Amino acid sequence: MAQRQRNDSTHIPSVRQDNSRPFLTQKALLNSLHAQQIFDRGYEMCANALFSLSVVLRFIGSEERAQEVDTLVDTQIDQTLEEIRKESLRLKEVAEGNGIETAIGYTSAKTIDVQITSPRSIKYLAIIREFDAMMTHLDALWLSCVISDSQYARGVYEWKRRILRLAGQIRQLATRAVLAARRKETASETVADASVTPVVESENSVRESAARDISGTR
Repeated sequence: MAQRQRNDSTHIPSVRQDNSRPFLTQKALLNSLHAQQIFDRGYEMCANALFSLSVVLRFIGSEERAQEVDTLVDTQIDQTLEEIRKESLRLKEVAEGNGIETAIGYTSAKTIDVQITSPRSIKYLAIIREFDAMMTHLDALWLSCVISDSQYARGVYEWKRRILRLAGQIRQLATRAVLAARRKETASETVADASVTPVVESENSVRESAARDISGTR
């Protein structure tokens, strides 16, 4: 599989792209164009941010702060995933109530190789896959004239925006958390240097005084 060129919008200052990171490869079948677009636009950005939170933040910050951010991210991801599943179930029930078969086909379904670089990146992939499953019900309702073109377009747009916005929010959270940790680290080093300087100056003064005393006794 050819590697895509790095997009600046997916780059997080805390993640060096040339560093060697472990990953698992998972195959994912994405049927709908909309799920494919979300993957192309949001997955790499979100995966980089999640790696930054899981690994980088713990190197330069505290474990306590990292766990606080983990909890916030987990809540956002789990909430989005749960709401997509609820909407998918609702659409399925509407389809069944109208006697509609939801096992529809797609002209350009794609099987993609996904690099899993952190435990939470597979959760964002799960959101994309659940959205793709939800689209089968939405597409069936649209093709069967149960919902109008406008309703279909609005539903697709709102869910795509929400899932991509989640990736952007996680990226912003990762950037802020890492930069804050770096500032704190820099401030601590500055304080440490300042506390060492008087000691060094004092030791130099003692040496100079001792040297004068020795010179005076000659």
